[in-house]
This record gives sequence, structure tokens and C-alpha cells, in this order.
Amino acid sequence: MKMTTKLTTAAVALACALPVAADNHETDAELKLAIHHVHVKMGHGAAFRAGMEAYSACLAEGGYDGDYSVWQAVDGDRTGYHIVSQFEMWAEFDEDNEVSDGCWANDEIRNGVFDHMSSWETQYAERLADWSGDAEGYTVVKLHNFRVEDGSAFRSLVGEMTGYMKEAEYEHMGTWYDVMGGGSWDADYFVVEHFENYAAMDGKRKGANGVLQDAVGEEKAEQFWDNFGETLTDEKGYWTNMLERQDSMGYSPAED
Repeated sequence: MKMTTKLTTAAVALACALPVAADNHETDAELKLAIHHVHVKMGHGAAFRAGMEAYSACLAEGGYDGDYSVWQAVDGDRTGYHIVSQFEMWAEFDEDNEVSDGCWANDEIRNGVFDHMSSWETQYAERLADWSGDAEGYTVVKLHNFRVEDGSAFRSLVGEMTGYMKEAEYEHMGTWYDVMGGGSWDADYFVVEHFENYAAMDGKRKGANGVLQDAVGEEKAEQFWDNFGETLTDEKGYWTNMLERQDSMGYSPAED
């Protein structure tokens, strides 16, 4: 096996070996995400899906007790996937897993995944419980990404905004994450907006601006957003991505 294939195998195996699914918010602990951004070769989507499904089946056969989720890009580059797991402690990266390692040792499974990938990048992020709501039962998400120039002012304003949302008991609060490391063009923070399905996107939501206007009035809300914009970088300060969960490609152990 070439060294690049070995490194890719190790990286994606790690993403699929961490213990908790990325869409589980039963706890307010500041859990961390391991996100692997994978791009699939053009025309190889079906084969990549089959490879991931074969890997999931192998985990199930071995009684693997961890889980992970796979999300496909809906807008932009449709060849992109996110393989996402949660972890609490960095020490978990020191642990080996015989079931997962055994599945990747199978040439047919390994090649069925990695032969169809064109690139991968890894990102880590920490959940910010104080800014976040609770979400469950969703299959579509919209990521709001922020590159920040003034971190102190940004955190102060987000804390104020989410405080109003919690006071109003707003039911569609997102889940905020602080990105750990990354490149100069990567987001510093992102918030996940959740939808049960595509039809839920047709519903009318008050959103952060509506809650803010109710709390402080339209004039102060407008000033708030002006101040918020000033905390972001001038170039590529904000962008969004939409993702759909692909359950057949992810893995969650069967309940007894």
C-alpha cells in the first residue's frame, strides 16, 4: 500500500472510530467534533457510497459500539461529504479498535472507499453549550460559517444574541462550534441550523433577527447587526453550506 493510502486510511478510520454520533445533543458538555471533509472523484459517487455501506456492514457484523454520521453537500460542490464523530477527550485518539482496524484491513472494503476519493481534510471543533440549543431528529442542516477579525467583540455579541433567544425560549436555536486550528481561510466559528427534512425549510421561522427585534426593537437590532458585521473579516467573513445526512453511509449500533 502506498504511503498516501496508508495515511488516508488512518485518517478516515479515526473519523469513523470515535465513539459518539455528531447529531447527538443529549448533554450540554462541551463535546468536540472530528470532521473529515472528503471529496469524491467525479462519477464515483455510487461506488463510494457502496464502499462506505460495506464498511458499515462490517462494523455491524463485528459488534462495533461506536458511531458516526455522514453528510453530503447539497449546494456548491456536490462531490463533498462530511464524515463526523464526537469525542470528549483527546486521549481517545490513543485508543485502538480491533473491529474498525479489522474492517479497514479488508482490501475490498478499503479500496471500495479510498479508490474513489480525490481529497480529504480534517477539522476539529468544540461545541459551545452556552450559545446552543438542543436539536434532534433532523436530516438536513445549514452551516453558517464565520471568519472573525475581533474575537472578543464577536463573542460578546453572539452571547447577547443567544441570550435573547434563550429568554424567548426560541425552539430553533442552532448549535455553535468553535473551530480548533485550521487554515487562514477556514471558519473560526460556525453554527448549525437544523431541519427535520427539506419540507421543514418551507416553514416560516422568526430567526435570530426576529427574536432580536422583539427584544430590543428594529432600530437597535439594525445597529446590532452593523456591529456584528464589523467583527468579521472583510474578505470571506461569512458563508453557508447545506448538508443532507446519508444514513446508509454512516453507522450506529443496533439497540438491544
